[in-house]
Amino acid sequence: MLQLVQHRGLDATGVAIYEKRDHVKLRVAMPSPEFVGILRDLVSQHAREIEHKVYQGQGIFTFYEASLDIDDAEIPLLHMVVNAHPKLCVHSIGKSIAVYKDQGHAVDIRARHEIRPTAGTHGIGHVRLATESAEDINAAHPFVTPHYPELAIVHNGQFTNYFNMRRFLESKGTQFKTRNDSEMAAHYIGWQMGSQGLSLQDALAASLEDLDGIFTILASTPTELGFVKDRLAIKPLLLFEQDGVTLFGSEQISLTPIFDDVFADEMDPGTVNVWSL
Repeated sequence: MLQLVQHRGLDATGVAIYEKRDHVKLRVAMPSPEFVGILRDLVSQHAREIEHKVYQGQGIFTFYEASLDIDDAEIPLLHMVVNAHPKLCVHSIGKSIAVYKDQGHAVDIRARHEIRPTAGTHGIGHVRLATESAEDINAAHPFVTPHYPELAIVHNGQFTNYFNMRRFLESKGTQFKTRNDSEMAAHYIGWQMGSQGLSLQDALAASLEDLDGIFTILASTPTELGFVKDRLAIKPLLLFEQDGVTLFGSEQISLTPIFDDVFADEMDPGTVNVWSL
């Protein structure tokens, strides 16, 4: 699906996959393998490493992936501790989520990161064209947040009140790893869910009131998948449902690998919808 819309963004590709497994998986990016020792020391303070691997990405970044034995309460804390290091960035941590993002096309990251077929429930993906932030792989989508570690979002658009919202979230203890406005949206939705106790539906609805700009956000948790589309509805989002399968895409062509005969519906302005899985 992503390969067919690669023309929309040539800088990076990313996916968040929700797998069925019996352990917590941690994925971290770093600019050099020299930081692996520091990372493993941080992990050891909060979890037991069952197994791990370190490998070179498609671009310049090194990736660490580990299976962990860790208490649920320690997961957001480990997320924050790792992100507090200026050279380390958590791409995902959780019992089901796994985020892979890197330079190159979808077929490139599938091969480089050895993304194999696995039992799972759903996923979201994104191809990126860097417009307002650095071409740093940590600024690629999907984004996650320690406020609600297994939430992932992808976003198309721009937030005109980014700096005000960033300052607000920093006052709540949020650590930012990039200057990408999409990261702000992930922290905002995660803060509403994790700290304020809102459902995904209500958190997405709140974004219509608090986030200014033109945007479409697709958000997922282990049990839900939803979207919000701003009231101008400039950024496209197509929806197609058939045979118990729900598909989203920016263009109809991205849906055709799953169903040959597709006629998708464009979502209306100011719409919020959430599916339970």
